[in-house]
Amino acid sequence: MAQFAPHYATFTTINRIRAFSNFLFWAIFVLSLLDLVLPHDKPELLSTKIFEIGQIVNIIFLISFFFSEGIVDLILVPISDNKRRDDFLDNSIGSNLSLKQSVAYYDNDEVTQGLYKVAVNLFENCFFTHSLTKKLTVQKIIVPAIALITIVVFAFFGFKQQPTFALSLLQLLFSTTLLGAVVKHLILLNRLNQIEQDWVTLFNNPDFKNNPSSKASLVYKYWLNYETLHSRIPADIPSKIYDKCNNDLTTQWTAIKRKYNIS
Repeated sequence: MAQFAPHYATFTTINRIRAFSNFLFWAIFVLSLLDLVLPHDKPELLSTKIFEIGQIVNIIFLISFFFSEGIVDLILVPISDNKRRDDFLDNSIGSNLSLKQSVAYYDNDEVTQGLYKVAVNLFENCFFTHSLTKKLTVQKIIVPAIALITIVVFAFFGFKQQPTFALSLLQLLFSTTLLGAVVKHLILLNRLNQIEQDWVTLFNNPDFKNNPSSKASLVYKYWLNYETLHSRIPADIPSKIYDKCNNDLTTQWTAIKRKYNIS
């Protein structure tokens, strides 16, 4: 089981901000629901002041949600990825790009460093990412899809009633963000499956282990495909999901290595 990796500290920060974004997500959802359900024309049930405060809070939460997502996507994820790539090279080819290398992050210590180990580590990365991404499908697709439909309805009625144009506009932007997240997750699943199958095909070739340089172009191609995908659509695996599934996936990876004679 992984004990340390250089990108863990940044990844922990990302998870904390994601948790805050998740809180904002549900707060926005509830406030939008209250905005539609509670009567606006009965001051004895809902004072105008409370209604206005609720709208202001919702706007603040929406802006905070966009800001926190931007911090993660534009700043923290690239930092984490750079540290992850440096450590990947250190483990695969014996470089010293990281101040401190990972401990038990990769489960391929028996493989000699070089191009073949690059391929093995990439295969493991793809297998873990694909497996963990599949486990997040309900969380990443179904729940946001329900919220998306609901908030679009809220925004539509908001434009019709025109209580606060800015709030309705932000709700639509929020809905667009949710829709984009659902589409990205589906693309991520599809591309990870394709890349994983590419590695399966390569390791099914009996000549690859004995002469990995003969397939160097394919290794580099699949490597670039994975990293390009990872940089455009980060998997965003929560730590609790990773920790929960890590032992089981490590066991499965060991079985995969036996199946394809990886050593």
